[in-house]
Amino acid sequence: MTHSEFKIRFLPLHHILLGEARKMLCDDFEAEDAVQNLYLRLWAGRERLKDLASPEGYCRTVLRNICIDRWRALRLAEEKNRLLVEDTTTEAAPDADGENIQECLSHFLGSLPDIQRRIMKMTINGYGIKEIEQITGVPEANIRVTVSRLRKRFRKYINE
Repeated sequence: MTHSEFKIRFLPLHHILLGEARKMLCDDFEAEDAVQNLYLRLWAGRERLKDLASPEGYCRTVLRNICIDRWRALRLAEEKNRLLVEDTTTEAAPDADGENIQECLSHFLGSLPDIQRRIMKMTINGYGIKEIEQITGVPEANIRVTVSRLRKRFRKYINE
């Protein structure tokens, strides 16, 4: 299948597939990633797709499987984080105000959006950038920037 044939058969389905992914994942960024992943898979296997009777049906099936994989990965990551957080709940030294650093960190993490909270918890629990990338699907560069900014925000949060 040539580049132009691929564009003609599969790119018009983008909006339909993105809507389906949004319904399944309830997150715009995750949905966009899932559809992008779908197109990468389609392009990689484009030679086998020449004789598809229903390109839309095939794309919906593959997209559904990608979304299920993402749900499973998120659920596994959340479970792993929960277990690690439970294991690391030790008494931290109080700060100048007499407030516990652990409580301060918990409050800070609770105020973050979900993806930032997950990235920060995984960083705290010793996950590497590559592991976080695999679990969350967020690119490595974005993880590094997010962690850097959150550390800066946390320092500012503590000093307030």
